[in-house]
Amino acid sequence: MIKVVIIEDEAPARKKLRNFLKKIDETFEIVGEIETLDETLEFFKSSPELDLIFSDIELRDGNVFEIYNQLEIHTPIIFTTAYDQFWMNAFETNGIEYLLKPYSFSRFEKAWNKYASLKSNIINNQPDIIQKLDTYYKNKFEIKPTYKEFMPVKSKGSIYFLKHKDITYIRADYGLIYAYDSTNKKHLLNQNSLKELEDLLNPEDFFKINRSEMVNRRYVEKIEPYTKNSVVVLINANKLKTSQSCTAAFKSWIGL
Repeated sequence: MIKVVIIEDEAPARKKLRNFLKKIDETFEIVGEIETLDETLEFFKSSPELDLIFSDIELRDGNVFEIYNQLEIHTPIIFTTAYDQFWMNAFETNGIEYLLKPYSFSRFEKAWNKYASLKSNIINNQPDIIQKLDTYYKNKFEIKPTYKEFMPVKSKGSIYFLKHKDITYIRADYGLIYAYDSTNKKHLLNQNSLKELEDLLNPEDFFKINRSEMVNRRYVEKIEPYTKNSVVVLINANKLKTSQSCTAAFKSWIGL
């Protein structure tokens, strides 16, 4: 029996994985479903017996590589994420596949078959696997998401369209989501959470620096130290602070 753990903070994504696993002609057991970095750390500290890990990257409280970089994990990992900028991090750990959301069952099955063919000698073949996957993903992802260039915004009985390139940053404020433009005008968005926006905005342009704010790369004017593990991001005279759990990933995303 193949023992599997799912590290994913979105219930629909976990359900999709469970359904796809049921379609595979293989006996498996899900030994855990984990939603946060703290839970991930505690889980692996217990040295669980595992055969395969399905792992999202951006969890509700930070980037999962903050945990993987602290631990020695020998179990193969299939990463499932909406972000394409972390593939190198994935294969520098124990990643064997990188499923870019939204992925199909056929893409999932291909990843599973790769695991099945490697499980008998995964440790011996790991350097060769990394080299081949590194070359593949440098060229192109098999499935590349497309993003709209604007979003509709309701205003006094009418609807206007806010272009993504004109958004400097986005803030969640007591259940409301506001986008700010270059004039510091704020626009009330239709979404209920930043998580919803992450599926709409290109991760090459936008990054969530803490639980309530996302920034647009093109408007980042300056970065200053704030605490030992966080920085201040200056955008159009606004000072936004990264959370400790997001700082390392943000620096990597911005090119530091």
